[in-house]
Amino acid sequence: MLIRKSKKIAFTINSLALFGLLFFGALPSHAAENSALIESVVGNAEQLEAYQAQIEDLEFEFGPYHASLIEPLKSMIELLNDNEDYQRVAQLQNRQLQVMRTELGFEHPDLIPLLQSIMTTQLALGNWEEISDQLEHIRHLYTSIDSENTELQLSAIQDQIDWLFSRITIEERREQVRNFFEIRDLFEEIEDIVEESYGEDSLEAAPWLYKVAHNEYHLVRFLNASKGLGSESIDRLVRREGTFGLERQNRNSFSSRSFFGNSSLIPVVDKGRPVGDGYLRDAYSMINKIQDVVEENSDLEAQAMMKIYRSDFQLLSDRGSATRGYRDARDMLLEAGIAEEDVLWFFERPMVIPAQTLHLKFADAFAEVRERIEPVASVEDGEIHLGIFTSWVEALDSTPMPQSENPFWQQDYPFKYADVSFSVSSSGKASSVDVLATGPEDLDSKRSIWRSVRDIHFRPALIENKTRRVKDVRMRYRFIDE
Repeated sequence: MLIRKSKKIAFTINSLALFGLLFFGALPSHAAENSALIESVVGNAEQLEAYQAQIEDLEFEFGPYHASLIEPLKSMIELLNDNEDYQRVAQLQNRQLQVMRTELGFEHPDLIPLLQSIMTTQLALGNWEEISDQLEHIRHLYTSIDSENTELQLSAIQDQIDWLFSRITIEERREQVRNFFEIRDLFEEIEDIVEESYGEDSLEAAPWLYKVAHNEYHLVRFLNASKGLGSESIDRLVRREGTFGLERQNRNSFSSRSFFGNSSLIPVVDKGRPVGDGYLRDAYSMINKIQDVVEENSDLEAQAMMKIYRSDFQLLSDRGSATRGYRDARDMLLEAGIAEEDVLWFFERPMVIPAQTLHLKFADAFAEVRERIEPVASVEDGEIHLGIFTSWVEALDSTPMPQSENPFWQQDYPFKYADVSFSVSSSGKASSVDVLATGPEDLDSKRSIWRSVRDIHFRPALIENKTRRVKDVRMRYRFIDE
């Protein structure tokens, strides 16, 4: 479903019937087809009138909130959905919710599918805040229904995060920043729930704490974003958390009063380092804690995979080349019995970092990489193709768009793309970018593509026990057509 900011105009069934009579009646060459269409539209209108009459009779006999109203309301909603009359669908769904609450109570699990249907309708109407409200309602229901089910609570929060990620993609700059810091609040909640329910030393906490660490990477990307998004993000961070996370104990600082309001000192960052790189170091510290847990509670394969993620964040936080970590991880996977062909294929190509999802099984990480490549290139030939890289928004053109496992948030955006080739150095830096082709039409300027690809972070290729520069790496760089 393609998201549009403007709300769709919903036609009534009677208007559609009249339109059909006037328009199709003027096309005699298609009389049979037009006649069938008119009959369908008129038939739907008659069914809607019948359901409406049924509802009125039931209301008269049993009252406005009786359970007998649920089925005819549901049938009307299905017909109106077929005709994309989402305004009337929304009205009837609210009525259906009132009836079900009266019949079942305010905290019944059967309310959840209806709330999810309401979200689908509001998505079609472009009512973003309404969707956020329904997600909060669903989360409350999950907590009320089974307060001991930690995974259910965390999944409900993850749905809220995924929706806010989607909103960042479609809204304006100030709203993008506001949504991101709401996400940051939700990750803090996740961290609290995980530590309280599982404990820091529990393996169940590992994938969730990795998500928290990954969000620190997103924070730094926001702080360094272009087109005003970075300054807006710094301003929000200073007002929200103060300057502590941005400060360093050195003389290289300047007064931020004229830039960010009445705040303290903002450092001049070290050469080549991003604003807020201390948050990357915080992420690296959390990854180290996760690694300690994995090493204590998991098998050799899981330990090897965790070394890969730790090395990625080591590279991002400027804690060394990370070559030893990648090499140890490769050797451990071979020792664990993973097929040598697959292991070498995995390590001998650069990869975008950090990975969004923690995989402690090599097969899962391996499959994810191949799935990214297969839509645009063969995974069997000798070409080093990284598959599709989808950038988030224009101001975050070197940051991968977050991907949700929930199909509801996997929207069909209007993309443009550029097929590129480039080199990746032994430290994971891209250079010598060449645009090979663009689509669906030729781009006026390719300069922004060159810059965007150069700023992507890559895991370097590990070949013959060393991280090495690799030339002629291919990738499809995809971005939203705004």
